[in-house]
Amino acid sequence: MEIDAKTVAELRRRTGLPMMKCKQALVESKGDLEGAEDHLRKLGMKTVDKVKDRTLKEGLVFTSGDAGGKAAVAVRCETDFVARSADFVAFGKALAAGLLAKAPKDAGVGADLAEFPLAGGGKVGDTLRGLIAKLGENLAVGAFARFRSGEGLVASYVHHNEKVATLVDLAGKGIAGREEVKTLGTELCMHLAFHSDALALRREDLDAAWVAKEREIFVAQAQEMPENKRAAIAEGKLSKRLKEVVFLEQPFIKDEKRSVKEQVDAVGKQIGAPLEIRRFARISAGA
Repeated sequence: MEIDAKTVAELRRRTGLPMMKCKQALVESKGDLEGAEDHLRKLGMKTVDKVKDRTLKEGLVFTSGDAGGKAAVAVRCETDFVARSADFVAFGKALAAGLLAKAPKDAGVGADLAEFPLAGGGKVGDTLRGLIAKLGENLAVGAFARFRSGEGLVASYVHHNEKVATLVDLAGKGIAGREEVKTLGTELCMHLAFHSDALALRREDLDAAWVAKEREIFVAQAQEMPENKRAAIAEGKLSKRLKEVVFLEQPFIKDEKRSVKEQVDAVGKQIGAPLEIRRFARISAGA
């Protein structure tokens, strides 16, 4: 039967699916718009079920910012082709902007955002399922972070491959407009982009079970040493390991003779205002 272009366009507006799929659905439903929409929804759910276990090897990070803070989120998919598609990018940008405006929490994962409303209408979970149906690939929202600065400054950096974004929240009175602090923030973010092993800001922030496991490994390695030296050797190795994963103790990427904390303190002394890192986030869309 003949299906007029106006009806096809309306179905496409409602579902976001390609024109040909909409036309085929209308043919199936003998021109009934509601029936065609139901048909496409059923097909979409089948697509979601079919691809839900596929590996997500690609994706992009999206950021949004204003004078008061920054937000970053990862959206993952199966192929780079889909990652660069207009629908995928539009979703990521809308999500980042929404998180900046009103995130449900300052940091989390995709499961925390299923009911989060997007500015253009609809919830994240529903919109994501619609995109899966339309693009025919498994998609998921990864980690996200949103920092507001108060009197400080939130810096951000997106690596050139658009798969890693970092945020650093610097605290200090009257520092927001200082060029030295802006430069420091950018450099700290770049440092994090290249240091995926940063697990915590300070040693006391590390997961106790993780530290215990690392200590257990080094104690086992020290068993071949003289008994009176084993404990000291194990603790020495553990301390070295903690310096690798504690952000403030890592050698600063621009001057490895200094730790990150020493660089922050140096800039604070330079501007005459104490500085500290309050928190950081490293968001990755990689496999």
